[in-house]
Amino acid sequence: MRAALLSPLVLACAACVQTATRDSAGAESVRVINAGQPFQMWDGAAARKAADAQCGAKGVRVSIYDRFERATGEWVYPGGCA
Repeated sequence: MRAALLSPLVLACAACVQTATRDSAGAESVRVINAGQPFQMWDGAAARKAADAQCGAKGVRVSIYDRFERATGEWVYPGGCA
């Protein structure tokens, strides 16, 4: 029963893709998108789990500047990986 409850979340995060970009100051930010379709604003928890998984054991650096970009369907973590 428990595996059945976790399967949709695991499958959703398995389709996530992370990209890293640098801003004009040279700081790296993590951008997380869903490979099948754009994330929605309310998919923040799934996007955060995907970013943590892609960043490794320390996860993504969280800040008040984390945001959802509606035009691209990306969740952006300006702090990059921890």
